[in-house]
Amino acid sequence: MGSTIILCGFKVSVAVLDAFLAANGVDETHPDKDPISVLLYTKITEAADVTVGIDKNRCRVMIPSREGNNDSFVAYVTYAWVTVYAHREPLLENDLPMEIPKGFEELREEILSFANNSDDKIADEGKMGLFVMYTYGVRGLYVPKEVAERAKVPQYCDRCDAVFDNPHQEYTERQRHRKAVHGCREGTNRLPEA
Repeated sequence: MGSTIILCGFKVSVAVLDAFLAANGVDETHPDKDPISVLLYTKITEAADVTVGIDKNRCRVMIPSREGNNDSFVAYVTYAWVTVYAHREPLLENDLPMEIPKGFEELREEILSFANNSDDKIADEGKMGLFVMYTYGVRGLYVPKEVAERAKVPQYCDRCDAVFDNPHQEYTERQRHRKAVHGCREGTNRLPEA
């Protein structure tokens, strides 16, 4: 499943990022390689000499991708990000704080130090900002919040006392019940409201 992602971080060429990863004993960029996220988090916390206020789930490498296109030569290293499952109102102060965490700038400088030996660097190598991208691969174990909320057992009807706890079918059963019993017009795979 693809995701649209809004992220705070910096832009880097995959070639420069791969050189940094190789120097730190981590395989080159590849979808679902969580050791990359662990390395980034470790580098940030070592540089800042602090772990308070740094969410290791937000330290990620995101690479744009679209089915049917070649691999991207651009990657983004993030300190904050959110997915857009269908639509979303991002709360900038909470979801995407512009204040850069301690240690992130040191990580950025270390990664960019590998640009000196690369012929494949990009024109805006290391540019910090707020970016929007689409990808098929979010590294590490991650399920969008909107999808995870549907997977919770049991599901309750919001119009009566009915409870649905059949594993992996609870949300679908709830929606069918709401349609049959209460006349709701929603489908069994409706979009989230926010």
